[in-house]
This record gives sequence, structure tokens and C-alpha cells, in this order.
Amino acid sequence: MKIRRLLERPYWQLAVVSGIMIGVSYPPLKLGVIVYLAFIPLIKIMTSVRPGKAARLAFLAGLISNTIALYWLAFNSGATFWVVFLSLVGAVVYLSAQWSILASVVAWFHSRTGKGLLMFPFLWVTMEYFQSFGLLAFPWISLATTQADYLAPIQLVEFTGIYGLTFWIVLLNTQLYRLLTSPAPLLPRLRIWIAVVLVLPWIYGYGRMLTFPTQSSNEAELSIAVVQPNMGPHEKWDRSKRKWVFEVLDSLYVEAAQKGVDMVVWPESAVPTYLRRDRFRRRFIQNRVEEFGVPLFTGALDFDRKDGFLKHYNSIFMFNVDGSLESYYKIHLVPLAEYNPLDAQVSLTENLSFGHYDPGTRYTDFFLEESQFAGVICYESSFPKLVHRLVSQGARFLIVVVNDGWFGNTSEPYQHVALSRLRAVEHRMPVLRSANTGISVHVDKAGRFKSKLDLDERGIIYAGFSPSDGLTFYGRFGDLFAFLITLVTFLGGIWIWHRKH
Repeated sequence: MKIRRLLERPYWQLAVVSGIMIGVSYPPLKLGVIVYLAFIPLIKIMTSVRPGKAARLAFLAGLISNTIALYWLAFNSGATFWVVFLSLVGAVVYLSAQWSILASVVAWFHSRTGKGLLMFPFLWVTMEYFQSFGLLAFPWISLATTQADYLAPIQLVEFTGIYGLTFWIVLLNTQLYRLLTSPAPLLPRLRIWIAVVLVLPWIYGYGRMLTFPTQSSNEAELSIAVVQPNMGPHEKWDRSKRKWVFEVLDSLYVEAAQKGVDMVVWPESAVPTYLRRDRFRRRFIQNRVEEFGVPLFTGALDFDRKDGFLKHYNSIFMFNVDGSLESYYKIHLVPLAEYNPLDAQVSLTENLSFGHYDPGTRYTDFFLEESQFAGVICYESSFPKLVHRLVSQGARFLIVVVNDGWFGNTSEPYQHVALSRLRAVEHRMPVLRSANTGISVHVDKAGRFKSKLDLDERGIIYAGFSPSDGLTFYGRFGDLFAFLITLVTFLGGIWIWHRKH
């Protein structure tokens, strides 16, 4: 068999193969099935060499995989060279170092107990779970993202969150490795077991999707217009084009409002001004909202003065028909692009940050008629914990405002939109995504794209839907699965060690 012959190659080549296969599994290539085999060469390394060597080779695999998956960080046209360089190198090295630590633990544990293969899925989920905490949290890179194009298996996340998909992927890899390396008498049972592990999530997923039939517009409780103005981020902030920007946005609002929708959504930082402070623009928009009786939900920048310091925020504003203005300030900022996580520790970096925004502190929910909903801004849609917090407060649908235009036609917008699909399935709620230059979508409760505007298109999505009518298991208990896996990792590891010694 070709895979068996592959495993006989030098270890550094196995690391390269694993790195490439895992990296290309992420969107937009729609090669997520490759990840079902991608860890096999790395498993061979971890179960065959000393911990130090396993750490070095896993670091190499991580460098390759994360560079392939995250190369788009180098194409951020809105940042300086040093910010772009630090973002890409820092992210790749940071994530690869975690691979290195994990591989050394697996190799060490395997050399002493022979159970490294058993611990690998638990350790990988534990690693991903820890990646969702702290200043450098980055759940974007979860293995679950590789499966976003496959609607059937991602149905699992309503119970386990993204970490259940990750566990399934790594478990499948370990069992396939056993199939390749076990003696002949064990093969029949192994084949049956692997078939069950592989097929069961797909069977469940297809069956579960049948319980969410496509909803007709006549059955929809709400109708929301999602605007994609398709204005380049540099073009939008050109002073000579500011009037044109407002005219385009206004024309799209009027076009949508005349259709009788319940609300219009503009994308992240849609207007090139500090909207709450710009009395002329704010009054103009409020008059439009009152004229048509249709609220506007839009991304914009804001600033405030607190304790003698000027605070800048990436914000969402909701202009209501009654004249009130509600706001949400982005809580999870993008490291280096929106704030510098190192400026307090490393003074040399304090001037490298492209953005000097401050994080919000309020988990804001909004109301449209009787329906409670939440809005998140761009990068925040990669944080399951944030969305879970908003849903636990009562949100029954989600709006994501985005500006992916900084990254052009790279992998970034395709990976980013995939995250909205996962958030929709986790909570069985509609997700509306308004992107400045694309990709804008209406995602239904089963993760299907009901409507879509691709990159570099200008248009409006008319999304008719009914909000979710309750909480999923994940909505009630959050990352319970990941917590339990992490607990089992530590307690199980100790128990196995004591049994062997």
C-alpha cells in the first residue's frame, strides 16, 4: 500500500507531508477530507522517535501547515510591513510551538506507557481549547474549520462545539494509523470500527438536516436586508470620495427599505466617519430611518473620553425608528492590527501597531420588534465562547458585520465566512453576514447558505427567516465537551502513568 511505503520515508519528509496535507485542508480549496489522513505521518513520528526529535519535527510540520493556512496575514493591505511581518511570523511560530510541545508530550508518554496514540486526540483538543483563552486566543485555526464545506459532519457542533469535530478528526487519524500498523488478526475488527467512526457523523448529519426544511418567505417572521456595498477599504477612506460613499450606502438603504424589510444592515466600518460624533451624518441617517420606518444596523468607528484618556472603538450602531441609538463595542480585537498586545511588555513594539483601539466590555443584545439578537464584528465571529455568551443572554439570531477587503482575493474571506456556518449550527439560529467587499451570506439553522454575494459584488441579500426558538445542548452548556476532554486528558494521563509504574 502506498501509505505504508510513505511511512518508511525519512522522518523529516513525513513532517513535511503532514504539514502540507493539514494546511491545504482549510478553505477555500474544499479539500477537508484530506485531514482525515493528514496526521498519519506525524503520528508515525511521535510513536517512533524520542521526545526532543518529535518536538523539532512537529514544529516543522506546524510551520508548513500554519503558513499554508494563514499566508493571507502577509497580504493585509491596511497595515505596515512590520505589522504584516510580525503578524504572520508571530502567528505561525506561536501555533507551531504548541504543536511542538504536544508532540513531545505524546512521544514521551508513548515511550513510557505505549499509550501515546490513545492520548493524542485528547491532547489535541486540549491544545485547541487553550487556544481560545488569553490575549493571543486564536480559535480560527481549529481543525473544525476544515470541515465547514461538509454540512453533514458539522451538525455535531450543536452538541460538542467545534471541539467535537476536532476530536473526531484526530481520532479517525489514530485509528487509520492502527489499521496500517496492526497485525493481520486485528484488521477485520479495526475496519469495522473505523467505518463506524467515519460514517456515523455523516449519517447523523444528513438525518438531522432533514429536520430543518427550507423555509419559504411566507413562513418567515422577519425580513432583513443585508447590504454589500463593495467599496475598497482604502477607497472608502479617501476624502475626495466620502460623499460618494454615503450616496451609495444611502441608495442601497432606500432600495432595501422600499421593499418593506424589517431592518437594513450595513457592514463593518461602513461609513468613513465617527458616526456618533458626526452630527450631520447621524441626523441624516436618523431622518432616513424615521422616513421609511426601517431601523439601520451598521458598523462604524467611535471614540470617547474616559478618565482623561481618549478611547477608540470599533463599533456597531443601531438606529431605531423612535430616535434612539444603541451601540456595541468590539470586545475581541485583532492582535497587532487593532491593538498591540506587547506594548506594555516590550516598549520597542509600542509604535508598530496599526490600530490603537480599545476593547468593549458590554455584551450587548439588541431587539427587532419582539426578537432579541446579537451583533459581532469581523474577527469576533471566530470565538464560539463570545457568541455563546450572547445567546445565553437571549439572542436568537446573529448578525456579523465584516470588512475583509484588506486581504483581497486570498483565503481569508473564504475561511472567515466558514466560521459563520459553524456558529449557525452550534445554536441552530440564522446568521446574517454583511461584508464590505464580500462574502455576504444568509446562513440558515442547518448551516446552509440561503443567499450569497461573492467577492467584489455590490448588492443586497433579502433574508427572510424565523429566529431560533430555544437553546441547543451547546447553547445551554457551552464548551462542556472541551472541558471534559481536558479534564480526562490530565486525569487519564496520571492514571495510565500510575498503572504503568
